[in-house]
Amino acid sequence: MKRINKIFIAGLMLLSTSFGLRAQDFDSFLEAGIVDANKLLEGYLQPAFEGFGNGLANGWYNTAAPHKVLGFDLSVTVSAVRVPTSGQFFTFRNSDYDNVRYDGGASVDIPTLFGPNLGADDLPQLTFLDPDTGEEVVRISAPTGLGIEEDFMPFNAVPVPMAQIGIGLPKGFELKVRYLPQIDFDDDGGVKLFGVGLMHDMKNLLPADKLLPVDLSFFVGYTQLTSDIYIDKDADQTGEFKANSFMFQAIASKKILFATAFAGVGFSNYNVGFDMLGDYTTETSTFTDPISLNYKKGGMRANVGLRLKLVFLTLTGEYSIAQYNSLSVGAGISIR
Repeated sequence: MKRINKIFIAGLMLLSTSFGLRAQDFDSFLEAGIVDANKLLEGYLQPAFEGFGNGLANGWYNTAAPHKVLGFDLSVTVSAVRVPTSGQFFTFRNSDYDNVRYDGGASVDIPTLFGPNLGADDLPQLTFLDPDTGEEVVRISAPTGLGIEEDFMPFNAVPVPMAQIGIGLPKGFELKVRYLPQIDFDDDGGVKLFGVGLMHDMKNLLPADKLLPVDLSFFVGYTQLTSDIYIDKDADQTGEFKANSFMFQAIASKKILFATAFAGVGFSNYNVGFDMLGDYTTETSTFTDPISLNYKKGGMRANVGLRLKLVFLTLTGEYSIAQYNSLSVGAGISIR
């Protein structure tokens, strides 16, 4: 479990503090004022936070057959939420900003956090103006991406780990719980998570249920995660990350020997927020709690997957189709 906790905090630090921005770059963003700084970071971080929000809905189930009473499973899932090609760049338009401009034209495409890792010569130059005087304060290269696909992954994706337990209840119900108590990691920060889901066998509600060749259930689940990340502990600068996800799906599965194929369709949404708290000083001003970002969206979601059960051990693969598609793999133990 300690290893899983560290994966959580590492992923959140990637989203919260490893923006691919040098410290002086972030100071330059603030030179343009809070409104423009928030708008720039909103576009730059969008695929990271939206991908994470989509990933919170993954890994809830691997069969439509609820456990028998007091049967249980414990599973760990890691999802790779694929960032689409359109999410690797965002369009900077001069008309959208008051104190930042691109002198090479009316607009330009800039890498997002999950875009390619470009050199300074390949990045557009942005000019930041003093909000009070309109004079140029600094000119810097736009931020670059992490270049994840180029370095260590077969495709560009946001990693989202998850661990949970499922317990069989009477009358065809199954309770699923995701829980991580407040975990603090030295000078990095901390994270906590809670989620609850409920599955119910729908076959009992249908006529001739014994004749149906597949298991049918409905599932509803909610996940909430909060994290505080130290940006500069000595300066009392922190990042506050909050995310929640709701999902409702109808599920069908078919077991043949030790393999179970499953599929689901329904609705999911997410709400992800990030705030940078503390005082941040630039060459001209000091800003308090300057950054507040929020991403939320909902829509249809579908998934297909395969579970292999070898005695008590389960191995699962799943592909989900949503705003950002994702591939998940998991392992666990399942009894009854």
